[in-house]
Amino acid sequence: MDNGTMQYLRIYDQLRYEHSKGKEVTVTVAKLAEMLYCTPRNVKFVLRKLEMLGWIEWKPGRGRGNGSKLRFLRPPEEVLELRMQNLLEKGRMSEALDLIAETGMDDLVKTRLWSQFNVYLGLHSEPEDNQDCDVLRMIRYRKMERLDTSSVYTAFEVYILGQIFDTLVTYESSSGKFLPKLAHRWESNTEQDRWTFYLRKGVRFHNGRLLTSSDIRDTLLRLRRKNSPALRLLTDIEEVETPGDYTVVFRLSQPNPFFLHLAGSLYMAVVPPESDGQDIPIGSGPFQISELSEHKLSLRAFEGYYGYRPLLDRVDVWFMPNMETGERTYHLSEADQVEGSREVDTDALCCRYLIINFRKEGPHTHPDFRKALRLVYDRKLLVEELGGDRLAPAASFLPQFSAKSAIESGTLAEAATFLRSSGYGGQAIRLVFTDKKEEWIEANWLRRRAEKIGMDLELCPQKPSEGYIQAEEGELAISSEVLEDDWELDLLNFFLNDANCLNRMLGDEQRERIQELFEGFMMKEEQERLKTFGLAQRLLDKENWLLFGAHTSHRAYFNRSLYGLRIGSFGFPNLSRLWVKGEDCGCSTDGKH
Repeated sequence: MDNGTMQYLRIYDQLRYEHSKGKEVTVTVAKLAEMLYCTPRNVKFVLRKLEMLGWIEWKPGRGRGNGSKLRFLRPPEEVLELRMQNLLEKGRMSEALDLIAETGMDDLVKTRLWSQFNVYLGLHSEPEDNQDCDVLRMIRYRKMERLDTSSVYTAFEVYILGQIFDTLVTYESSSGKFLPKLAHRWESNTEQDRWTFYLRKGVRFHNGRLLTSSDIRDTLLRLRRKNSPALRLLTDIEEVETPGDYTVVFRLSQPNPFFLHLAGSLYMAVVPPESDGQDIPIGSGPFQISELSEHKLSLRAFEGYYGYRPLLDRVDVWFMPNMETGERTYHLSEADQVEGSREVDTDALCCRYLIINFRKEGPHTHPDFRKALRLVYDRKLLVEELGGDRLAPAASFLPQFSAKSAIESGTLAEAATFLRSSGYGGQAIRLVFTDKKEEWIEANWLRRRAEKIGMDLELCPQKPSEGYIQAEEGELAISSEVLEDDWELDLLNFFLNDANCLNRMLGDEQRERIQELFEGFMMKEEQERLKTFGLAQRLLDKENWLLFGAHTSHRAYFNRSLYGLRIGSFGFPNLSRLWVKGEDCGCSTDGKH
């Protein structure tokens, strides 16, 4: 926030009790100096500046005992809006974002400021080097987590890293097959404990260096050096050989028919050694980072990309962690949502659930308490009564599995009986969840039902700006799991990754029982692997360690001038395929962008 705006707001705030609309306030220069933490001489400069802006009227007092008179000509919210408009007209969007974040005004004022900011987002065509530059501007309502393939956890960061980095192969969900990526061909021996990949020639990193087989080996060494949580999935790899610049051989300790899933995972995305320690990651993907700060991420199409160059020239992502909404926004204004955009609901592989924290002692871990909670958290009623983004009751992380399951409901009277037999004494049970609309709705619904049987749930929302949810801070937590296109790999990672919500909440005994199910998992063929997933999910469901809630959808708004719209993993669009229909674009900010 600039000094003039900040000084005006500070004076207004200090004198607001003495000021009423249109009336003068008696105040001395010395008093103003105290408010502004400056000298009386500097106060006079400030007053002159504010007068020139037309924000105040100042009448200096004449003689001893005659105080000076100050009249405020603009309400503070109007000053903020004028400043916002000025910043946006000059293209100083980062400062405009800071203005919204730093203002001490109420949420209504912040929303009005945000509406102004929103008009300057969306899809634009900008002149650049005598050519039109197509720019998509997106909004995120939480802070950016660290962009590191070795430890990435949250969905949006996985999505962005997938634009920056490439893997040896890629999984195509529609066919269930693996397709070439950095490797144009691969093969394994009969035992499937030796996998050979043949790399494309001429692939360059964003810094211009050619990719070779040594970069594949160095990527695995990097994961080991950083003690990545992915190492649990990669324990079969004994050695990586590089017999030539464009050939890489993985020697495994045992047969592994699942190995292509690992080769296509983001953890194994190729990271050049020179990228380590850099603020901006370097990859070989279709987009490269041109700007990265607390409030903004800019991706620019990589002109040296070995595949098809993205049709968009730039993607700007702005982070607004204090302006939460349940929708992803790819548009300019509210009017544009109706007139110039289309609403897209995607049935991503997403499941919201309630999980028990076995790391904390208390009645919530008792089997009968968990049975009572299962009846209170009735997944059928959850969908019927709340609707919203809830598509269907869940008995699994995957809709196709849930559809085959017999989901039964009980009564609150039965829940009350279980609660009494659990030894529950009426103490507060903390329920942690993300401070978002749909989770608030669900938490309040659950609290009201719990009250009917004498269970006291204390709601503990966590701001999205705090990063991913710290579920272990409560006895219970509402959380979600969104699976990528290669859901087998993602679900395996969910069960085995020590850093995720499940393993942070389960006790040692529960974790051991789950890990026993997955022994030798990668040696199994597909049908046997599916059985293992079924056993693991039924164990969670039967023991009420994790209470499945509902499969959910993602909603986003896309401008009608965006073509090539294909929704990929996590319900996000495939940026490489998006393009802009020229006649629908312009440099104006009239909401048709």
